[in-house]
Amino acid sequence: MSSEILEILGLDPDEVDWQDLAMCNGAETNQHYDQYESSTTIAKVVDDRCLSCPVMKQCLEEGMENGEWGVWGAIYLTAGKMDANRNSHKTEEVWAEIRERIA
Repeated sequence: MSSEILEILGLDPDEVDWQDLAMCNGAETNQHYDQYESSTTIAKVVDDRCLSCPVMKQCLEEGMENGEWGVWGAIYLTAGKMDANRNSHKTEEVWAEIRERIA
């Protein structure tokens, strides 16, 4: 997270966590867990939200490091690892964007 951006926004970098900047902060997060993949509409909404998030990479890293499950950084994880079945709806274009953002 760039401290210059935070300073422009008038925020103290020592008082801001990456979660504070997440697009899903305050959103209905059940969509990132049980409801994900229950419909292509919900999965697309979650994927689009993640792909527009400024802290997508930090989110994915956190999910993987802590063995989380659910959508973290646009990828559904099970025990901190990508779950191929829960990500099967993603197109090659979406995967390309994910790879670019987390590189």
